[in-house]
Amino acid sequence: MTNKLIRMGYYTSAKGGAPKPFQIPDNMLCFELITAGHVYAPTGNPPQLRGAGWIFVHQAGQNTVWQTEPDDHYECMVVSFNAGQPQEKETWPRNFFWEDIHQAVSFAHEMLYAFHHTRVDQEVLGNLIWSQFRFRRDQFRRQSKQKIPPRVVSVMAYIEKHYAENIAVEDIAARAGLSASHLHADFRTFAKVSPHQYLILQRMQAARHALATSDTPIKVLAQEVGYANTENFCRAFKQHSGLTAADYRQKYMVYK
Repeated sequence: MTNKLIRMGYYTSAKGGAPKPFQIPDNMLCFELITAGHVYAPTGNPPQLRGAGWIFVHQAGQNTVWQTEPDDHYECMVVSFNAGQPQEKETWPRNFFWEDIHQAVSFAHEMLYAFHHTRVDQEVLGNLIWSQFRFRRDQFRRQSKQKIPPRVVSVMAYIEKHYAENIAVEDIAARAGLSASHLHADFRTFAKVSPHQYLILQRMQAARHALATSDTPIKVLAQEVGYANTENFCRAFKQHSGLTAADYRQKYMVYK
């Protein structure tokens, strides 16, 4: 592979985003994999907010993402490669989506840990990351041929922002002008999960991220992601992640 891994890190913005964007230098290709929060895509009119699972690609002369809502922030894994020779360069969209957000966030933490805390060969690591991004890019291109209805997208966005609240599917459906059964059918068709399952996925995503990046007590963390009962949270977390919350933190916490 001619696209050599140069550096890898993790960025957490302040509320409202970064102070300013970073311009990519010559002969560099930069990927930003969003793991938490939301950020405005660098292209699009009007600008679109993107959350965890979105991957942004920046080539020489382009700016990184940096803006979000005033009360929000974003976090991302940042990976830079040598761009290679012009005849060897691949075609990358400016942004694409990794459909399984759990996998995307876990992949980011695992790669960061491997890069900073193990002696894994960086060429092997770079090949793995590059290949994974290529796979997700091609998968996104195939999936994007099937457009998700705007009303379903709006419900997804609402759940992603309010996952920590006591949300009822009937209330969400009413906001979108749908019956609960119609919303359930649309979610099954386009998101491959029910609205309730999508809500749980958002809570689990937030929990995994908090466990890997903070020392917040699990009882407090459970409440922050929408669980009044810690036992219910622990049961759901183990079911979705295959690990207890404490074991997940031990395995994936990168910056202790």
